Amino acid sequence: MDRSVKNHLEAINQLSQQLDSSIYLVGGTVRDHLLGKPCTDYDFTAHKAPEIARSWAQKNQRALVPLDETPGRETYRVVLHPNLYFDFTTLQGDSIEEDLSRRDFTINAMAVPLPDFIEEKVNLADPFNGQDDLQRKFIRVLSKRTFEDDPLRLLRAFRFASTLGFEIEPQTLMEIKTHKTKLNEVAHERITYELLILLGATRSNLRQLDQTELLEILLPDISKLKTKPGAQPNSTLWDDTLNIFNELERILHQTDGLLEQHVQRIKKYTSISNRYALLKWSVLLRPLTTASAFNTIDFLRKFRLSNPSIQFIYRTLKFSEILLSEARNTGRGFKEDSTVYQFIHRSGNELISSLLLSLAVRLGNQEDIKYFIPLINRILDFYIKRYIPARGRPPLLDGDVLKNKFKLEPSPQFRSILDKVEEARVLGTIQTKEEAEQLAKKLIVSQVEMAE
Repeated sequence: MDRSVKNHLEAINQLSQQLDSSIYLVGGTVRDHLLGKPCTDYDFTAHKAPEIARSWAQKNQRALVPLDETPGRETYRVVLHPNLYFDFTTLQGDSIEEDLSRRDFTINAMAVPLPDFIEEKVNLADPFNGQDDLQRKFIRVLSKRTFEDDPLRLLRAFRFASTLGFEIEPQTLMEIKTHKTKLNEVAHERITYELLILLGATRSNLRQLDQTELLEILLPDISKLKTKPGAQPNSTLWDDTLNIFNELERILHQTDGLLEQHVQRIKKYTSISNRYALLKWSVLLRPLTTASAFNTIDFLRKFRLSNPSIQFIYRTLKFSEILLSEARNTGRGFKEDSTVYQFIHRSGNELISSLLLSLAVRLGNQEDIKYFIPLINRILDFYIKRYIPARGRPPLLDGDVLKNKFKLEPSPQFRSILDKVEEARVLGTIQTKEEAEQLAKKLIVSQVEMAE
């Protein structure tokens, strides 16, 4: 145990003794400790948890963040730094055993007295055999009441299965399917939090999630996809979606085998700001976006996603379809460097996500990829070797020249000229400021003639 963390735990234990309130480490902290995983969040419970939290936050000059102020089940968080925080929750019931009986799954219903945890003594409160399920890698619900008390646990079962690499035991799967409609009672932002973690896992168990019909609660239009013909004989659009989802997971996990020369850049890209999870979310929405009544942005707003996240999904879907359409229409696609440049320029931050989704679609629909992978590598090569270096250098022409020398006012024409000059610079057809001004002059003359 890290010495600084141990010091904090000892200070919390001392406060609990002063307040004459036994304190326990519980839930995910105990689970991860038994799995040998490093802990970044510590969950405590005690009768006087709020008082302990306030005293400890004050002692460390940290803010006390209320997560739940419901009388009798208050939860407060103290953040020491982004990768280390402590949650204090009021003990539920009269004993630690009663508290554990109200938790979600057996692997989260274990506790250790804080003094014993500090001394690394084996003194585990485990009334529901959670340690056995840890060893068997099972997610088992505590009781039928579990999902009724908090329907979000229906999704959390899959979140834990995905992040831990566990299986959901059969009876728990049956209970999830039985209680599936209760998910409608849960606030969208809570669902989104769980979905982002679930989809951010290497394997998201989408097929099993689908078998419980939870996905149809989240995305009611899925039922229509299960009756529409897919890309292959005897397949449906929903079968295709599941295949595309699996292929995307394989691409993200094993980029080396398909886009080997760009693997590090792709991994760095998908590690930023939930992009890994949002890419998978794009797959689920993709077949729905073809319906005229489906509005992607409005739908995502219901889930309280941030505007950047909504734009990421929307633009990823848009530009992946442009790429797929262009490739199919021309047979080879993007023959000219100018076409490659335009696609890179327009797709912007969603370039790589669009490329990955389009490749997953080709693979999931069992379409020929013998030229498609070279096409993606060509686009990435252009982006890395030509587009990025050129964009990192000062432009050959700016707005001041257009205003002062050519007497243009800011307008769509103004922006269009700057874009075309920049494109010529990246493509290498102009290299100096003089050539940039000459090109601008030609463009202005051409636009005047067209107007006449």
